[in-house]
Amino acid sequence: MKAAANRRRRRWSPPDRSWGAALLLLLPSLLLMGIIYIGSLFIFGRYSFDSFAGGHLVPAFQWDAYAAFLGDPYYWKLIGDTFSLALKVTGITLLLAYPLAYYLAGVRKPAWRQTLLLITFMPLLVSAVVKSYAWMVLLSRQGLLNWLFIKLGLTENGFEMTFNETGVIIALVHIFLPFMVIPILSVLVQQDSQLKAAAHDLGAGSVRAFLTITLPLSVRGIVSGIQIVFTLCLTAFTTPALIGGGRVMTLPTFIYQRTLDTNWPMAAVASLFLILASTLAVWVLNRLADLLAFQRSKGGKRHAA
Repeated sequence: MKAAANRRRRRWSPPDRSWGAALLLLLPSLLLMGIIYIGSLFIFGRYSFDSFAGGHLVPAFQWDAYAAFLGDPYYWKLIGDTFSLALKVTGITLLLAYPLAYYLAGVRKPAWRQTLLLITFMPLLVSAVVKSYAWMVLLSRQGLLNWLFIKLGLTENGFEMTFNETGVIIALVHIFLPFMVIPILSVLVQQDSQLKAAAHDLGAGSVRAFLTITLPLSVRGIVSGIQIVFTLCLTAFTTPALIGGGRVMTLPTFIYQRTLDTNWPMAAVASLFLILASTLAVWVLNRLADLLAFQRSKGGKRHAA
């Protein structure tokens, strides 16, 4: 009887999809990626070997743009400033996002939780241009924040928070905060609440239970959030250009300026460098997450033994 049931189950089970069918389903997206992304990389690579002389683009095949970009200290300072800005924004965003995600994961009332989620993710509903202009108004000397600081007696004439790195960091943290909250929150809500209860039963306090259970189990979400926010900061253009006002120079704004100047070889080299740097950063963070997960599983096996 059991053998007959197995035969019927096999008879009515859907056939296995072949690799050909799977490839056919993936073909449209692969073609789109191949034409837009890989094609763009080839175009960047071709322009990077051209020459720019006398304000004109000269078709050639030489390494002058690479030598100028990698050999000039100004460009290395520009790279350092871009990475420094990305690190600052990512660190501040993480410090703000983790407590928020931790609180959201513990909210039990559905109405209150939905309200908080809506407020948290509302920046995603507005374009970066609109948000950047809104922050320009808020951060200006006649803006709401400086008016509040003057009323509180913190300053007499207001703080300078536009056309400098401070304003850019504030705006980018607000814009990218949801991208850090989402992966951390998704990991926290999947954690087994009985693990924390068991830790309390064994005598662990709230801080120790958080440091030994909640925080290690949320490493994957933290790393994913860092990957997203860091790469978005590296490639951010609108906010640094508007709030920075040309005084906060990053690689994306530099690429934009060189493109307007028709210095496409230098813009192409900087674009390729930015793509490689972002890819390397994602790879390093992935390796770090795997290493932390391995160390955690190794420690768990050692304690179990």
